[in-house]
Amino acid sequence: MSLPARTVLVNYRNMDKTIACIRALDKMSVKPECVYLIDNATSQESRDLFEKAFPQSRTESFEIACIWNEANVGFAAACNQGIRAAREDYFDGYMWLLNNDTEPEPDSLKELLATAESSHAGITGSQIVSPDGKFLGGVGFVDSRFATVRRATSPDERWFNYIEGSSFLISPECLRKTGELSEEYFLYFEESDYCYKARQMGFDIAWATKSIVHHDIGSSTGSEQGKGKVPPFIDCLMIRNRYHFAQKFQFPSFTVKYGLFLSIMLRVFRLQPLRALAILRIVLSEDSFKSFIEKNGGFYAYTGFNADGWYYG
Repeated sequence: MSLPARTVLVNYRNMDKTIACIRALDKMSVKPECVYLIDNATSQESRDLFEKAFPQSRTESFEIACIWNEANVGFAAACNQGIRAAREDYFDGYMWLLNNDTEPEPDSLKELLATAESSHAGITGSQIVSPDGKFLGGVGFVDSRFATVRRATSPDERWFNYIEGSSFLISPECLRKTGELSEEYFLYFEESDYCYKARQMGFDIAWATKSIVHHDIGSSTGSEQGKGKVPPFIDCLMIRNRYHFAQKFQFPSFTVKYGLFLSIMLRVFRLQPLRALAILRIVLSEDSFKSFIEKNGGFYAYTGFNADGWYYG
């Protein structure tokens, strides 16, 4: 018998998708005990939509505990709020970080837990497919020479380096030893960072390919609009965080810097000089990165780790 699981959903101006996700969770064969909904940059419209859909802040199967953030604190910080809320409830089971623009199939959590239990993995991911069922990934690979990443191209791939954050099940032991997600990224690469830290702690990662999660990727951020079309904030954030991740885990310095140079020059050739300059600034300066987040409507409160190893923004 698997340990129980609770789910964390982070919403950012996409409450319709979040409501659909919660309803899908309520139809699963194995359901989370509780869903922690963290709403970034909350609005009255967002609250009204939620309260209309779930007037008692629960479904037929589980409670929905809401945290309404006035500011957009980022994905990792919001997930950590859900994790802390579970800890305050004295919960010591699996934490399932799930993107709000997903709809898990009925056996998704059942298969996730079965794989996590049988493999003793610290982190377990699902097979991610599009709304119409096309394979999208679920795990990823890192080329440490240039700090480039790619998604799996089929469910048969092995020796992956990280679990994608769209469906990210953390075991209780892994959470206790590895701690919370690193908030220094704000958005993107926090799942890669967590997998690398967990592996340093001695944990394996696993892929439950029978756990199927439909994902409308990029519905909140526009991250899937294609080369040259990704919104400037998201594009700059991805490049900065990729470089920061590589530096943190001591990938080969010369080739990583060369990869950064190519990324900047590519944006110059695309006639995006201001974007190239912004990338350079936020890579070189933490203060510039904080200012960049705040100028784009976010709230960056990263302060580091406290003495007990748990992460607080």
